Amino acid sequence: MYVGAIIMSIFEDVISVDNNGNIIYNEWIEWDHFLVPTEPEWYRDIMRALLAILGHCLRCTSLDGCYFINTKKPEDIHDFCDCTNFKIPFSKVKNNAIAECNISKFTDYIFKSDSVSKGKLSIFKKLGYSIEDSQFLQSEICKQAKTQYLLGNYVLKNLDMFGQRLAIAVNLNGTSFYSGWKLCPKGKITNTTPFAGWIK
Repeated sequence: MYVGAIIMSIFEDVISVDNNGNIIYNEWIEWDHFLVPTEPEWYRDIMRALLAILGHCLRCTSLDGCYFINTKKPEDIHDFCDCTNFKIPFSKVKNNAIAECNISKFTDYIFKSDSVSKGKLSIFKKLGYSIEDSQFLQSEICKQAKTQYLLGNYVLKNLDMFGQRLAIAVNLNGTSFYSGWKLCPKGKITNTTPFAGWIK
């Protein structure tokens, strides 16, 4: 049993199969910018602020410790960039990855009103959901987003001093759309908006 688990882990570090049966090569990288710790967060923020005073780019330091599939990573952030990246096994990504969404994204935003949610209340009502479904939606959107992230099924969006944004497709009641996420160190993704636009 133990030997079989080791063999499967080695196999998984090389390839996996997506939802459609396609083989995916698990070539993951970890972003690195010197002197930036991945945790604790307060120390990370202090070091990033100090490096900014010394002229280092806040967009670059926000990426330190983040995991990207090699085919979908930021490119050419700026000239004379101090960033590097190195290959990591998929097992590291899989073991560390976590998706988080504050339930207030639903209770105090999506289901607050159409004006507050910028029309998203109507979308979720048409999908058959109400504020009573907030906990289910929180759990389901995290589960789907984590699965898609681990498959490398994400779209790189805006990168700023606060970090890299991702668009990740989710499906609710047979309807697919993008949800918005921020990529954090060690494979953590945090939801920025449950609905980030229709898939075109």
